[in-house]
Amino acid sequence: MRHLLLALLLLPLAALAQEPPRPEQRQELWTSLGVKGRVPAFLHPIIGDDIIRNLRLSGELGYRSADAFFAGRQVYTDLGAKYKLSDLVSVGLEHRIAFRPDGSTRNRSGLQVDLSHAIDRLELGYRLNYQHNYLDWGDQREVFRNRFEIGYDLPKWKLDPVFSVEFFTWAGYRGLSYFGTRYKLGTEWSPGKGQTLQIAITYDRERDVAWPTYRTILSLGYVVNLNKF
Repeated sequence: MRHLLLALLLLPLAALAQEPPRPEQRQELWTSLGVKGRVPAFLHPIIGDDIIRNLRLSGELGYRSADAFFAGRQVYTDLGAKYKLSDLVSVGLEHRIAFRPDGSTRNRSGLQVDLSHAIDRLELGYRLNYQHNYLDWGDQREVFRNRFEIGYDLPKWKLDPVFSVEFFTWAGYRGLSYFGTRYKLGTEWSPGKGQTLQIAITYDRERDVAWPTYRTILSLGYVVNLNKF
């Protein structure tokens, strides 16, 4: 297990310098509406107060465009749960159903581990995300995602910057294969109690595929935190 985790961390870094052939350039728009909160009260006697205290649920409805901003590529729904093990570590589960313009649907389930630590005004984060995509054998069904994140709390400024880089590794019949990198710079703002507006620019690069794509993505999100009401 230790050797597997080490390989997942080092493989993307070793392959990062390799350029994919003839990349296609795209501009996309990703929007989302989200909600998060505690477990409903009627479940407290079943689950127990000790677990409820550190358990949060979430849901999201999102839209992602194709090459043009308003040419739809998919609409999706996410359902998730996250449990806080300590101030440093959280674990989570999620499931996504994506609806395509051709009438098809895609399903995926995920398990993730989040690490976070603050040093003065600096916020450091790491996420390991395992995803199972319900696809035919030979496609990218098992995916590991490694995301490194850094944020800074600017004094007397509400729009704190957050930068992240995420590496995508496919675990298939050929073994581990690094196939993409995602760079993201964003911020968020609270227009009112329990509300968050999110905006980010993402640069997504594919590799190790027959026809790689480079995507420049504008992301807009709105999240309601029911715990604040």
